[in-house]
Amino acid sequence: MLTHHSDTIEVPSEETIEEIQTRYFKVNDHADSYTWKTVTIKPLDMGGTLDENEIVDDTDKYEALNIPENKWYVPPILIYFNDDLTDDRREVHIRK
Repeated sequence: MLTHHSDTIEVPSEETIEEIQTRYFKVNDHADSYTWKTVTIKPLDMGGTLDENEIVDDTDKYEALNIPENKWYVPPILIYFNDDLTDDRREVHIRK
């Protein structure tokens, strides 16, 4: 079941996905019970950064084009609950 739940957290670009997951514990006490994937459904390298996982930060482009921050595309990370009985999926939008 897709929950359509979305959380946005701001993180430094040098943090690994594992460090972001630790930060996400403030939002979800069970953050380690999820598989973290990109929108292409590719599992993330938890020891890698956003860049290393091909999650691009386009902040400089948006700022150069004077696009208002509320119009920026924030790439989501999809998290899937690790339970054979459910198909719970949430989005976590990461801002660098």
